[in-house]
Amino acid sequence: MKYLMSAFILIAGFSFAQAQTESMPADTASGEMTVSSSVVCMMCKNTIEKGMAYENGVKTVRVDVDANEIYVKYNPKKTTEKEVKQAINDLGYVAGDTKPSKEAYDNLHGCCKADLGKH
Repeated sequence: MKYLMSAFILIAGFSFAQAQTESMPADTASGEMTVSSSVVCMMCKNTIEKGMAYENGVKTVRVDVDANEIYVKYNPKKTTEKEVKQAINDLGYVAGDTKPSKEAYDNLHGCCKADLGKH
């Protein structure tokens, strides 16, 4: 009888866990994104990597100056793709289809001011 009861509890627990897993949103996995940007030099790279290091939910930031891209790995439970792009914009840089405010762009060092019409 103990064996039968243990087997029943085990099967019921497994079924419940399976149902919970299926109903969980897809954002429980780690988010990753690569966005085109307006980076032009190593100063841009340093500004973005240091500036994004303390953003809530951001795990890893890697800037590829030659490809004008920013790779971000983030925790979707703590931040969204839109918020990551906004944080990049707040630093003065283009993030995919979003542009920085004039004020953020104006605060960039002179060599980091790319032609925003190209991005």
